[in-house]
Order: sequence, then C-alpha cells, then structure tokens
Amino acid sequence: MSSEFKNEFFPHQEVRKGQDELIEDIEKAFSEKKILLAHAPTGLGKTASALAVAMKYALEHKKKVFFLTNRHTQHKIAIDTLKLINEKSQKEISCADLIGKRWMCNQKIAGLFGTEFNEFCKSVVEKGECEFYNNVKQKKELTVTAKKLLTDLRRKGPLHNEELIVICKDEKKCSYEIALALAKESNVLIGDYYYLFNPFVQSTIFKKLDIEMEDVILVVDEGHNLPGRVTEMLSSNLSSYIIKNAIMEAKKYNYRGMIIWLQGLNTIINKMAEFDQANSFSKEMLVEKEEFLDEVKKVVDYDQFIEELELAADEIRKKQRKSYLGGIAHFLEEWKGEDDGFTRIISEKGSKYGPITTLSYSCLDPSIITKTVFDRIHSGLIMSGTLKPTFMYKDILGITNGVEREYFSPFPPENQLSLVVPETSTKYNLRNETMFSLMGQKCSEFSSLIPGNIALFFPSYHLRDQVAQFIQSSKKLFWEKSDMNKEEKEGLLNSFRAEKDEGGILLGVSGANFAEGVDLPGDLLNGVVVIGLPLAKPDLKTREIIKYYDQEFGRGWNYGYIFPAMSKCIQSAGRCIRSETDKGVVIYLDERFAWQNYYSCLPREGLIVSKDYEKRLKEFFKEE
Repeated sequence: MSSEFKNEFFPHQEVRKGQDELIEDIEKAFSEKKILLAHAPTGLGKTASALAVAMKYALEHKKKVFFLTNRHTQHKIAIDTLKLINEKSQKEISCADLIGKRWMCNQKIAGLFGTEFNEFCKSVVEKGECEFYNNVKQKKELTVTAKKLLTDLRRKGPLHNEELIVICKDEKKCSYEIALALAKESNVLIGDYYYLFNPFVQSTIFKKLDIEMEDVILVVDEGHNLPGRVTEMLSSNLSSYIIKNAIMEAKKYNYRGMIIWLQGLNTIINKMAEFDQANSFSKEMLVEKEEFLDEVKKVVDYDQFIEELELAADEIRKKQRKSYLGGIAHFLEEWKGEDDGFTRIISEKGSKYGPITTLSYSCLDPSIITKTVFDRIHSGLIMSGTLKPTFMYKDILGITNGVEREYFSPFPPENQLSLVVPETSTKYNLRNETMFSLMGQKCSEFSSLIPGNIALFFPSYHLRDQVAQFIQSSKKLFWEKSDMNKEEKEGLLNSFRAEKDEGGILLGVSGANFAEGVDLPGDLLNGVVVIGLPLAKPDLKTREIIKYYDQEFGRGWNYGYIFPAMSKCIQSAGRCIRSETDKGVVIYLDERFAWQNYYSCLPREGLIVSKDYEKRLKEFFKEE
C-alpha cells in the first residue's frame, strides 16, 4: 500500500494487520473494473478501507460512490468516516445521506408503509398540497430559499440524515428533495440497497442525479443481507385478512360495486385453498399463474379490476392516507409477472384472528435484479463479516466479474475461545423433554463458568421456551420477544448492559433482534452460546428454493438450506468480540456443528471440538 494513499485519504493513524491486504485488493478491483466479494471479520476496518479507496478512485476518475447498507446505524459510521477523510485529505468531499423517503418525510404519515406511502406522497405533491415540497421546488425547479439552504449545507460537510431532517423541518423544506439535490453535486451517496436494486427507485434516482450506471463505484455493506432483501422486495402477498379489510373499506366509502368483486376474490382464494385432508399438517400447495387469472376473469375483467381498485384507493387516501384496495391492486399487478425464478403458493396458517389464507408470489432468485446492476456498474465491493462462502454470493447475485477474498480477524487469537460442544442436538426427530433438559443443563453450566453477561441464541422462540424452563442460574434472565419495537429493544439491551457485574443471561434467537447489528463491547458480553442450527422450516417455499438452486448450480441443499443457517449462527457468534481488547467465549452447542458440511462453514481460527468445556473455560477465565 502506498504511503501517499495512507497519508492523503486513510482516516486513521495506523493500518491494522490484514487491513493493508484488504485495501490493496479493493484498489486492484476498482482499477480492473471488478466486483470484490470480501469476507472480512469485525475489526478489520472495512468501512474506513472501502471509503478511503473509493473516494480516491472516484475523485481521480470522475465517478460517484454509492455506499449502500441496510442498517441505519451504519449510516452514522460512514458519515463519521467521511468527516475524518475530509479533514485528512483537505479535498472537501461532499456527501448525501438518504434513507427511505417515508423516514425523511415531515408530514404526519403514521402507519403508511411501502406503496401506500409512495402513492400518498405522489398524490399530495401532484396536487400541490405539500408545503414542504413546494418550499423546495416550484415548476420542478429549485426555489431561491432551497438553493440558499443547499449552499449552507454544503459548507457544513458530510451530514447524517437525522441532522439534515432536523434542519429541513425547521426550514419547512422536504428533507428528501433537499438530500437528492445535495446528492446531485456529491461525491458519495449513502443509502439503502433500494436506491440501486429497486428498479423503480433506481430509475428515479439516476434520472434526478443525471448519472449513468457505468459511473458508479458501489460499496455494499453487510452484503450477506442483499439477496434476502432483493427477493423480499420482488415478492408480494394477498391474504384473506387484507381482502376482509378491503371489503370493510369499500363499504365505509360506498364503493358498492367493488364489494361484489372483492367478495368474489375472497371466494376464489378460499376455493383454491382446499387442501388435502389426509395431509392436514401441511396446508400449502403450488398454484399456476393462469389458474388464479382465469378464476378472477370469471368475476370481472382483470385489468379493469386493477384500474378500478387504484382509482378508489387514490380517493380513499385523500381521506385516511391508507388503503387496502391499493394493496390488492399492487398484488394483482405483480401476479402477472414472470414465472422463471419465482414460485406461486397458496397456504393457510393460524393467527390471533383465526385461520388466514395467503396467496403468495415469491421471488427465489435475486440475480433477476442484481446481475444487471453488477454487470453495468464501473466496479464494486461487497463486504461482510459473514460473506461465507463467497462463491455462493457470487453465484446467487449473478456476478460474472467477481474476485473472492477471505480475511482473518485482526484481533489477538488468545482473546477468544471458540468451542464446538457436540453433546446435544436440535434435530426434529431428537426433540423431546430429555433433550431439552440436557440443553438447559449445559446452558446452566456455561452460565456459571462464564463470568458476567452471556447471550444464548436459539433456532426459534418455541425451542428457546422449551429449553429455558430447564435453565437454572442465579443470573437475571432477559427475554427477547419477536415483536419488539425500537424502544423496547434498546430498553432491554440497556438493562442487560447494566447487569454486567452480577451477570445476566440474554435469551435470544438467531437471525432475530439481537443476533445482528448489536454492539456489546468490552465486558458487556463475555460469552455467546449458539444452540442448534436455525435451519429454515422445510416448507414448500424452502423446498422450491432448494429445487431452484439445484437446477441452476447443482447446490440446492447448500445454497437454500445449510449455508443461510450457518450464516445466522456466525452472525450470532459475532456479538461477542467487537474490538482488539475484548475477551470472550463462543460455544456452538449441537453435535451437527462437528459434522464436516457444517464445521467447514464456521470461522476456523482457534476453533476446537471438545466435550471437556469445563476445564477449557476455567483456564480461559482464570486470569480474570
């Protein structure tokens, strides 16, 4: 790595061990117009390395950097890094920090999400009823006061979106439009994956910024989340619950003719959901596109139905801003989409409202969108502490010009003890009272041998509750709930942190609220136990994913089942060691972690398979 690079753009005094290798690989990928897939553990300094190299290259070659992340907390880290680069380089780097338009809106929009918000926003702007937008643009041109605000904001340097929103609220300006105007002149755009991978958002952004895809240098943060986010974005559901609410909405606003069509729609999905009584355990089956289209056409012309729903939804949103009719119109439009890379399933599940029938159009293949993006951009970097195996992400994202690299943790190996304890199993056929009791006993022993706070991550809430009744400890228990809001999560975490001296036990779930994006550095967390494998339910959708990846790559079982579960395990384990001074233990409790196909997925540095955990834990913590 050149000293000129380090002095001019690198924001810190020292380059960490292994970070120099990452920086050289990023430089090489950008100059060769490649996509670097980097499995880089926590602490390597991924954000600083990525932005320092990207900024230098973008300024020299007149490109624009897109730093995309699915976590709001990562926005602040990126902004703070750019501020340091700004100070160090003296280059006056400009940046725009965008989150979803809904989250930047100063209107009262509680309860509006996705297409609902987009339709509401479009409607009030077109009618000239949004004062915040009107204060920024008149006849699609920036107002005098908006131009003045932009000049003032550029002088401030890189700003976090929360800072920008507060300023714009005081100025009665639309913070989203101001952020877009900033982005047009900026070197860096920080945003959600949607800004590049949602076709509608992407076309809007590129038109407003007046740039070409070929001018983008892309950095994807927490890249292991990208495939799931893209497939979720391309999927759509219609449930009996939504139809029921739509009928009530049509009655409330006197759309009498539409009620008959909606009741017909409800009859169709109920009739389609006549499952085999002999197999009452699994109430789901595949559906053909034409089967549903033909049934709807017997009730009403399909496209006319969509048009009438959209017109009614527009009127209803003026009165209550939200419309179930609009949601149904969106689903009916999506249902007409492609078959390849998608699956169509009808299912019935219980809920607090009773049985709910759902017709789903689910995307199986993110490369439908991502391949074109990665083919067209100038160059890119996909980085994560759990981008393993890199070849899977290269395949499923459709990357043809990729370079794969794995980096080792820069933290002292003696600070972490990693154990596979093959004494229990969460396999379905072995789940019983005796096994739950044994798991509870092991968790109790780990808790007494590991001082201070410890986190237990289970494959599901149900299994956690089965095992937790057998956990005996003097430490206070902290229970994660599936439907926690932001305040509840923070409240529970703060209480858990405060318990560090006496010691607390966090009872969480892999892949849920506290298994990712949560920092518990220092002595706030001394141990993590990953109990069992959070394998996806072997339902119809999972089987369809496995089948699809078998056809595409001959790796369906790995890509659709094993690797995603192991990624969740590694994410959970990563809560423990967050800095070079942290010291802690990671235990994988399940005999299958010792099996080669699972074991090969785990971080190998210092990993030991052993049943003699008591001796090893006592030795590890004896200096404490």
